Amino acid sequence: MDRISAAGNLTIEIDAELWRLLLTNNTRETVLLEAAPNQPLRYIELFGSKRVLPSTGALPLHTVQRVVVGWSADDDSWHLGLLLGPEIAQPRGSRWCELARWPDADQTVFGDLAAQAGRGLARVLACPFNLIEPQQQTAAKVTTIKPRAAAQPLPELPLQLNHWTLDRRSALQFTRAAQWSRARIIRIIWYVLLIAVYLALSVATLRGTIALPRPEFLPYLGLVTAVLLVGFIIYTLYQLLSAPNRIVVDNQISAMRGNNVRWAYAGQDVQAVYASEIVNRNGKKRSIYHGELNLYLNDGTFRRLLDVPHMVFNDQVRDIDNHLQEELVTTLTADTTSSDLQAAGLYVAQALGVECRYDLRLK
Repeated sequence: MDRISAAGNLTIEIDAELWRLLLTNNTRETVLLEAAPNQPLRYIELFGSKRVLPSTGALPLHTVQRVVVGWSADDDSWHLGLLLGPEIAQPRGSRWCELARWPDADQTVFGDLAAQAGRGLARVLACPFNLIEPQQQTAAKVTTIKPRAAAQPLPELPLQLNHWTLDRRSALQFTRAAQWSRARIIRIIWYVLLIAVYLALSVATLRGTIALPRPEFLPYLGLVTAVLLVGFIIYTLYQLLSAPNRIVVDNQISAMRGNNVRWAYAGQDVQAVYASEIVNRNGKKRSIYHGELNLYLNDGTFRRLLDVPHMVFNDQVRDIDNHLQEELVTTLTADTTSSDLQAAGLYVAQALGVECRYDLRLK
């Protein structure tokens, strides 16, 4: 029996009469999916629910149209999956059902193993097999940062990111500080005071209580400013009442306001986590002017998790590599993290079982 390792602690077992996908957790192995000749493709409930497969725990053979292995430039990985028939694909919203993947920026390291796993599954299921080879890439340059000679662990939790704190409770969780809400409440109070001043001066001037200023349009400008401030108050109140104050990461990621879910994505809906930073272009001292964490979703869109809009000075940043002199997007690992924002992105990616990418912008 051949055994092939894949990303996410997955192992594939192949022989002439059986194909199994297993999850290794410490010393225990759990069978996630099993294929045998002339038998439905069987899977456990957790595996099926994450991929929106029928709750019966079995896929009839006629619903599997083919087995596909291909390399994707989106995440520099080989992917093994099934193309499903319309009776299964329509309720799911997709024909593609991924089973395993192998990150491979070189395109050649895991291609043969992925193809072996795919051909073995197609043989057991007695269905067609397709291998999609890497294409010559003409997209923007992607650079890989060489890891430091000595491996380093991620910084310990909690991590402080502006008004957000990342910690691990029952699950990985970002919590927004109460200071964020207090700052906006104070801002609303100031807006109310300014509106009262502008209205009092403008109305008193227009009613002739006080002399008209020069130029004479200033009272009207005061009224317009008061209306704009009302708009700012409404927007700030909307932020206070609707913006998430917690982001919980488990096998899915959910943005919460109290106990209400503002948005949520299952792990399989996310391709990668992006840690983006704007860093000064030159000089021995490398400072982060702005940072963001974003989810890159399967539909090609991004969902922002949080941003760090304030400058982080050099003495608060862990050894930003001074050799970085050009903008780049690269895979991020524990060995190449150099700021708390990057470390937070890697924590989220590990919890979701996806890749973390570092997006460097220079200023």
